[in-house]
Amino acid sequence: MEKRKEIFDLFKKKFCVNQVYSHSELRLFLENNKIFSVKNVAAYSYNRWNKGMSEIYPLLEWLNRGEYRYLGENYNYSGIVVHHPQGDIPYKIGEWTNGTLTFYNNFKDFKEWRDSIDFGIKVIDLNSKVIFLSEDGKIQQKKILTDTKDAEITFEEGYSLTFFDSPLGKLMRFKTEGEKFEFGNTVYIIKKIN
Repeated sequence: MEKRKEIFDLFKKKFCVNQVYSHSELRLFLENNKIFSVKNVAAYSYNRWNKGMSEIYPLLEWLNRGEYRYLGENYNYSGIVVHHPQGDIPYKIGEWTNGTLTFYNNFKDFKEWRDSIDFGIKVIDLNSKVIFLSEDGKIQQKKILTDTKDAEITFEEGYSLTFFDSPLGKLMRFKTEGEKFEFGNTVYIIKKIN
């Protein structure tokens, strides 16, 4: 408990609430202080975890590749918790509601989820291959969400590339198979996430 308080205090002294910091800046902070036995920036986030972490110290909000917002300890955070296995698609493992964490699939805590073989619920995020269909079945789209900003649309295995920060990318982000979203005047259903 004492170490946890010291970790929270060090973050509070160094960072300003609601300011955005780069992954490299946060990593340097962790590496330059011996109190931090865990050097993985995600271990200090509310919303991005992995099974290799020994415990969590929720202080930051992962925003996107390489960016975190410092929120501080006991923040009234609301949002999903995502697990990003290396080289695989992301999974939702739980959800914060006004600072209270609930795990999916009946896990009672982080350790129980970490020690299980359950990754969570597949979601769409950066590099996901997604197939979605209009409700009436007349339109099918195959997209890969990317952060590549190439001017022309290219195709890979029949999937067109869509920038994950585009209007369509933002609508699909963190959706699960079977979920619906509206784009233009059409309602689509997520059929498959790879």
